[in-house]
Amino acid sequence: MRLLRLLLGIFTIALQRELAHRANLLFAALLTATGVAAGLAALGVVYTQTETLAGWRLPEMVVLLGTFTVVGGLRATFIEPNLAWFAGTVREGRLDDLLLQPAPSIFLASLGACHPWGLAQVALGLVTVAFGARGLEALPTVGGVLAWAVLLAAGVAITWASRVLLACLAFWAPYVEPDVLYDAFWQLGRYPVGIYHPAVRALLTAVVPVAFIATIPARALTRGAGPPLL
Repeated sequence: MRLLRLLLGIFTIALQRELAHRANLLFAALLTATGVAAGLAALGVVYTQTETLAGWRLPEMVVLLGTFTVVGGLRATFIEPNLAWFAGTVREGRLDDLLLQPAPSIFLASLGACHPWGLAQVALGLVTVAFGARGLEALPTVGGVLAWAVLLAAGVAITWASRVLLACLAFWAPYVEPDVLYDAFWQLGRYPVGIYHPAVRALLTAVVPVAFIATIPARALTRGAGPPLL
């Protein structure tokens, strides 16, 4: 509860700071909406040539895109403001002050700052998921929605953990900036991992686990989730 109160305080201060620049919030929301619209347009182009993509129909792909957008919004809000270019923090000695604060160091290093404008991306992602779910042959069950929520939370936790592990490389190689490489792998999560070569699929499941970001939660919502999947 102490950490939750601390996280709420961090978010409140960040929100007050962002509200001082309302035009920036507006442009951030427009940029996010443009990105989602571009993703939907790309899917529309693909599905003019085929009815399924690795077994996924268009409404299912829209659900997957929305799920990816939700996790991306949470990442942009709470994770990236702290871990983007973390190597520079270590290299310049700015981590020392953080280690002396009266709170868990890993919490402050990975969740000590946030950008509330990223929640606009979360909201648009939820709208996209609902839009895609309405186009399914059968509406999702209550169990499917709950399974989607549980697996989505797992995907967010995995995203946070993988970013922390990647940032820790800075303690051994402070001049290496692996963020760009991580972002490249991250973008592959906007499509089902089944469309990739088996070797790439294994990489995206076990090494850089972007399969858990959107593919598995979206599958649970659109096709149901039994105990093995959960």
